Amino acid sequence: MKRILACLLVCSCLLAVILPLGGCGIKKKAEQAISEKIVEKALGDKVDIKGDTVTVKGEDGEEITVGGGKWPDTDLAKKIPEFKKGKIATSATVDNNLMVFMEEVKADDFEAYLKEIKKTYTQDVYESRTDNMVTFGGNDGNQITVALNFMIKEGSMGISVEKKDE
Repeated sequence: MKRILACLLVCSCLLAVILPLGGCGIKKKAEQAISEKIVEKALGDKVDIKGDTVTVKGEDGEEITVGGGKWPDTDLAKKIPEFKKGKIATSATVDNNLMVFMEEVKADDFEAYLKEIKKTYTQDVYESRTDNMVTFGGNDGNQITVALNFMIKEGSMGISVEKKDE
């Protein structure tokens, strides 16, 4: 778990440095290659950077993907409806776990999404509401658990999906 968190931290920092950089194709490729080598040296893993997406592949076959700014295209992401409002700040996929962090989310859009999620994720449900945050969690009875966290004042939302091993 510490290794995963370290990978996510390094990848997030790397994205924060790389994304603002502009320039010609040669400069971008050089920056990408250098960045990959730095992360590979730091983590001892294989790193692939494509645009604003960073994928780290460990020696044990574990794979972590961070970034992209778009809805993940994985089997796990297809287990929940795509949230098409707001702006995707980052997403991460690790094994049977998926996390998407959204910004610029309006309360009405969150509530509509929550209503949609509640149609499928009806077991082991919990929901909490405060002046600052709405939290929901539940599972579908078929190994998929979803959690939503909406920060009202910030207009940000976290979506987590986990597939339990059989």
